[in-house]
Amino acid sequence: MRSLTLAGPAMVMGMLLTGCGAESGPTAENVAGLTADAADHNTGSHIKLVETFTEPLVNPCNGEEIVFSGEAITQITDVGGLHSELQGSASGTGTGPESGATYAYNLVFHESFNTPSVTAPQANFFANANARVTSNLPGLSFTAHFVFHGVALPSGEFKVTRNLDRVECKS
Repeated sequence: MRSLTLAGPAMVMGMLLTGCGAESGPTAENVAGLTADAADHNTGSHIKLVETFTEPLVNPCNGEEIVFSGEAITQITDVGGLHSELQGSASGTGTGPESGATYAYNLVFHESFNTPSVTAPQANFFANANARVTSNLPGLSFTAHFVFHGVALPSGEFKVTRNLDRVECKS
């Protein structure tokens, strides 16, 4: 079932944008409005990266270092340096050199940066990641979760509003 949460705001935004043309008045007079020139600095750029990786990771359940190999897909969006989004996923496999256990690794991550202007002294940064590592041997699977949120205040101070890092062994 589709969510109607955004239907109302979308319709209001559509009505507001309809009135932004140069000849939007009822008698076709020229009214100041948004033009392509005014919006050019907000043009977004999109980049997609697909990379292979080899990365060591210590299993918190038994202390064994596993070298994972796999593929990471990252998408980056930037709008004039004011808003940036980085999101992606990675998956890979590895074998424990001591236990002989086989592992599958899956990760999703997201980061964002926002500021009202390039020269503004305030901004916020958010990052989170969730990983699941599964093993063929009982007791060696684990999950990891990370959340970070920070705000640059107009005073120049940087305040961390949330910092959570959790790793759990799974049976």
